[in-house]
Amino acid sequence: MTTKTSLADECAAAEPATAAKAPEGTGFFDVWGKRFEATHECIERYFLEQTVRVDDFFGSENVPGTKPTRYQLRWRNSLRVEHDGTMNFGPSVRLNLGLAKLNDRFRLIIAGENEPEPATQSLPRDPGSPGFDRTTPNTHFVNTELRYELIRTPALQLFVGAGVRVKLPFEAFARSRLDYLHTFNDTTLIRFGETLFVKNSDLLGETTEITLEKLLDRGTILRWSSAGTTSQEIRGLEWGSELSLIRELSPRSAVTVTGGAYGNTSSNTIGNNYRVLALYRQNFLRSWLFYELEPELFWQRNDRNPDAPTFALTFRLEIVFTGSSLARPAL
Repeated sequence: MTTKTSLADECAAAEPATAAKAPEGTGFFDVWGKRFEATHECIERYFLEQTVRVDDFFGSENVPGTKPTRYQLRWRNSLRVEHDGTMNFGPSVRLNLGLAKLNDRFRLIIAGENEPEPATQSLPRDPGSPGFDRTTPNTHFVNTELRYELIRTPALQLFVGAGVRVKLPFEAFARSRLDYLHTFNDTTLIRFGETLFVKNSDLLGETTEITLEKLLDRGTILRWSSAGTTSQEIRGLEWGSELSLIRELSPRSAVTVTGGAYGNTSSNTIGNNYRVLALYRQNFLRSWLFYELEPELFWQRNDRNPDAPTFALTFRLEIVFTGSSLARPAL
């Protein structure tokens, strides 16, 4: 008879003995690096086992094809320092499960966020998904969604999904999303996205997205992105537009400079919020570990009286966990 153990117990048992008793001359970072590596691998194995268990429960052994069960988990922690010295901290998690035995076209998405409230607006990160679908996103929520991919080609993708926002009372939602990619030449392309969604059976809405990209040289991209959302819970059309210059500094680092304007057609002014930011992203120490630095300058404009620009600095640490049943040892 086997005894069920917790994730903490499994990771403690899996920690290499050499990390606890390091030989003389071994550096501090070497010792703790091995411990972090062992813990990360243990967590990856644990999530893979749970993903395979879910897929085995709902799926069938007779599904044709050899595509594996897989998952990806991104865990981010953000620390933002406001212009007045105030510091705010919060995590966010996004889990993507590919359930091949159930059907290779199914995806189970679980996303939760408790990040600091955004200093200003930004483009919707995931139109139709509550909390990610507005230019002013919510910051404290958990969503679950089951997606089914109807079309999946390099140029065209279409999926339908349904889920629930975990809060009381529960907020159910359903949506369909179409993404189309057209390449003009080797250096220029355009992306078009259209999302139709409904919340709690009576709040209908849609989001349109357009992105134009130009490859200036090897490692440098100029990107213009715009989005507009209209729904029964929003007055007017909520819109945003951003222009970004993305530069790859090395295979492990990149910097993005962005300027954006955001507003609502029901307002008297064309744009209500503006921001300029620089984002530096670096992969360091391990292939699954990243950090970001994001200084940001933003201001509002109401009735021809713009506010003075305000500064904020955000630091993020991201840990990525991935797993595939192809790499899982046979039982």
